[in-house]
Amino acid sequence: MTIRWTWFALAPLPLRMNAGLAGSATERRSLDRLRAWLRMPEGDVDRLGCLLAKATAELAWENEAVATRSLATYERLLDSCRQLVEQAQRAGHVDPAADAEALGGLIVTTHRGLEALAKAAVDTKTLHRIADAAIDNIALKVRV
Repeated sequence: MTIRWTWFALAPLPLRMNAGLAGSATERRSLDRLRAWLRMPEGDVDRLGCLLAKATAELAWENEAVATRSLATYERLLDSCRQLVEQAQRAGHVDPAADAEALGGLIVTTHRGLEALAKAAVDTKTLHRIADAAIDNIALKVRV
């Protein structure tokens, strides 16, 4: 049996945080990093699936080791997204009063939904519009 890891399972790697000062380049790019994570590259649909998603859905309820590993991985994803939201808040791109933990969870949940839609052959343009809407709706509106 071949185990395939999709970009979702490997996603925490590019989301690793760099501690930065408020207004640093890292913080100014935080929403762009979240948007890039949500936007699936053209033609990058892996219909075989994500080992993390499938193991969680099929095995976690009956296998404690799978449940523990899945939870730890999702917590890492949630924490990475929360940190990126906090960076965006410090950079003035997201309302500082917003719940960064909840918004990080929204990003992870959106990612999982986009992955499911991609597997159902929803076109990339539609997936990108959804990803953009998710980020655009947590970002502060720029006044012209």
